[in-house]
Amino acid sequence: MSKKQKLFNLRQNISVEAERIEYLLKNLIFKSENLETCVLAEIALEKSVKISKMNEKIGKILNH
Repeated sequence: MSKKQKLFNLRQNISVEAERIEYLLKNLIFKSENLETCVLAEIALEKSVKISKMNEKIGKILNH
């Protein structure tokens, strides 16, 4: 498998995991009554969004 193909696969896996994390965190925020848990989940959600943006940048690099 070429390096480019490995990067595409890695990017795809990152995307899938980021979506799963985002889904779980959103559900945690909506269902939790604990303020500390909500705050930590929102921070983690922000990090998940950052990972998604980094993943998009990898895709742009691979497409050039």
